[in-house]
Amino acid sequence: MNSLKATNLSKSYVTSHESIDVLDDINLSISLNDQIAISGNSGSGKSTLLHLLAALDTPTSGKILIDETNIEDFTKTDISSLRLNNFGFVYQFHHLLEDLNVIENILIPGQLANNNPDLKESAYELAEMIGLSHRLNHLPWKLSGGEKQRVAIARALINKPKIIFLDEPTGNLDEKNAEIIQNLLFEMSTKHGVALVAATHDNKFIRNFKTIYKLENKKLNEI
Repeated sequence: MNSLKATNLSKSYVTSHESIDVLDDINLSISLNDQIAISGNSGSGKSTLLHLLAALDTPTSGKILIDETNIEDFTKTDISSLRLNNFGFVYQFHHLLEDLNVIENILIPGQLANNNPDLKESAYELAEMIGLSHRLNHLPWKLSGGEKQRVAIARALINKPKIIFLDEPTGNLDEKNAEIIQNLLFEMSTKHGVALVAATHDNKFIRNFKTIYKLENKKLNEI
């Protein structure tokens, strides 16, 4: 995979009483090594847009193109494989499995993909990079919030994704840990050539991105 493109993307939700428009005619291109921030107020649709781009939800209208192929032409198996092998995810809340230790949590996507003979070696290298090689056997409840988020980043990188989607990754952290996470993400992006696509209203975080968009009134505009 070399590119992802949203073309005339719109999303509405239908309730029993009305149709609620969330996104309207969104156009966005993502290439390898891009670093894109999507800003906007809470409730503006940032998370919805990320879910559409990552094939976790389907648009009401418009297209998601993977290397110019419409994702609608993919089978469910193709889409699952696309997400597993090309996308990484980091959310505001780490979503670690509480009964698995650090190294086991990092390994999960790689074990599902089952396509890396050096999986454990890669996991140990990532643990070293995030500064938690001394905590490999610790369960999540023994980690700080910042440490848990670092594990989530390593987990997102284990399959060597082309794009990491970030949904308010620093929103649950204090200023010191938020800065650590920000620096780590950009270091990993540069070192591994991974595109970052972040939904955030953290102004300090936003300033580090190469391209910044604002989602407002259902529209996406570069700023």
